[in-house]
Amino acid sequence: MNFLFTQCAAILFDAAPSLEALEKALEDWTIAGPQAAAPGEDGWLTSGPGFVLELASGGSVVVDVVGRPWPDVPGAPPSGVLEAWREGLFGPSASPGALARAREQSWSWEGGAAAADRHRAFVRLRTWVALDEGGALPKAHDPVYELRTLVNLAGDLLGLPGAVAFFLPGGEALRSREQVEEARRRKVGLSRPPLELWTNARAMGLGEQGGRRWVLVDVVGLAQLRLPDQEALFAEGTEDAGAVAQLLHNACLHLLGGKRVAPGAAADDARGRRWRASTATGLLAPGRPVVRWLPESATPPDDAVLAALAKRRQG
Repeated sequence: MNFLFTQCAAILFDAAPSLEALEKALEDWTIAGPQAAAPGEDGWLTSGPGFVLELASGGSVVVDVVGRPWPDVPGAPPSGVLEAWREGLFGPSASPGALARAREQSWSWEGGAAAADRHRAFVRLRTWVALDEGGALPKAHDPVYELRTLVNLAGDLLGLPGAVAFFLPGGEALRSREQVEEARRRKVGLSRPPLELWTNARAMGLGEQGGRRWVLVDVVGLAQLRLPDQEALFAEGTEDAGAVAQLLHNACLHLLGGKRVAPGAAADDARGRRWRASTATGLLAPGRPVVRWLPESATPPDDAVLAALAKRRQG
């Protein structure tokens, strides 16, 4: 049977927990059977020892224990690790360097970087879905349900001794037990989805180009929901980064509501300043499709500046 890993999350630990401890923490879930560790020196890339949970939706979650740090080495990963990333074994929308970028951009959790530094093992949670005869996802596939499920599983596991952080590689998001618990307390259907757990808001100075210093604010992680990420680019000192971040958040909710942001669409930020949307490839890693917002009330970067900034980030 052909299947696809559709989402991935990890609980970072200071030491690998036992399978017995995991099963006890997840006693309210249905364990369908064991998951054997894959053979070979690099077998952990495919699966460590664990078990499979059966979901009410008909899908499943593979839970496995990896007794080593998250594979996030600087520079180009070893060939076996890189191939595992390409095969989606750490999430189909995740990419190498996700944890490093999450550490650097952990604005919503002051202790996120230090917690990630303490980890020496992780428990991986991966949803998987059987593909139809044409090799496509079933029409009823629901990524929102899957991400909510991973958050609920994470909440049960973060209470174990040695658990230090919740990490969503596709969203490059490091979150604390308290942040996960706050999201779990919301009632499904009566509150907004916890995008602050599933995605990460980032900000970075891009340096000087064309006689101005440029700043980028973006959101990474919407690919988990089969949606484009969001980014805004502006000259330093001309815009308020907090107001821009709210614009991007509102755009994310707009997309999650089943609407689209067409090229040329306009929207106001929290200060009432107008921005115009276009489609582009993200300036920050990972390279992916984004909706790019540029200010109407200030001179936007021209094509030459955008090309130079893109080349600089890739280098």
